[in-house]
Amino acid sequence: MRLSRPLAGLAAVAVLATGALSGCGVSDAEIRPGVAADVEGAEISLDQVAEAVADTCEVLQGSPELLQGGFTGAELRGIVVQQLVVTEVATAIAEENGLDADVLRREAERQARNSFGFTADEADDASIPVFAASAYLSSVISEVVDPTLSEEELVEPGPAYQAYLEQWQAENDIDVNPLFDQVDFTEAASGALLSDTSTAVSEAATLRAQADELRNRAAQGDPAAQAELTTLVSSLPQSQACAAEEDAPEPAQAPPIPLENPNGGQG
Repeated sequence: MRLSRPLAGLAAVAVLATGALSGCGVSDAEIRPGVAADVEGAEISLDQVAEAVADTCEVLQGSPELLQGGFTGAELRGIVVQQLVVTEVATAIAEENGLDADVLRREAERQARNSFGFTADEADDASIPVFAASAYLSSVISEVVDPTLSEEELVEPGPAYQAYLEQWQAENDIDVNPLFDQVDFTEAASGALLSDTSTAVSEAATLRAQADELRNRAAQGDPAAQAELTTLVSSLPQSQACAAEEDAPEPAQAPPIPLENPNGGQG
């Protein structure tokens, strides 16, 4: 699927992150083979992640505002796993509180489809849950927490939402395959950065750490960082990155075949 226009009105942070997550490449979680994550018994398979990563990259490649300098493969896989975990967390919280999870999820996915201009034929695109995850979680938490807040607290409900998520995680199981970033709602308040807590144990992890550092520098106003990030990602093989697609060069025009002169020469 290719977007014919940039994503209007949405920023990468709003679409690809909840604002309540931090990652860490180290975990003692025991996950069955073929499983990327397990949230209270709801499993996310590696095949599901691979499909979502491929479709998410396609969407990003059609939206320069979101793609920016691109993503290393490890970086995008980590983001996708986190968003799929967020979806399962939202579903678990909704069901625990007697909410209709299907209705809330469908509404978040409808908003994502409309924002990205998905057609009816693309309604099952594997990237939709990735881009809908943040809105889905927010709607569930709002339904659960808002009725407990005072009018003053409702003006700025963020801290109450954060406290609820931290408490929920303390009482429930979120296990993520050590191959991916861990999902930890409790670290957000400390401002922990993924690049500070990841351990580079492979070439992919090293590239991820470099991309994280460049992205952080760019966010802090370093004018050279964005260009360096673009160069880094674009230099990687296609299997290791999600980068802007280069326009295919126009095929070389073959020289015209000279016409034969019926008198024996060439015209």
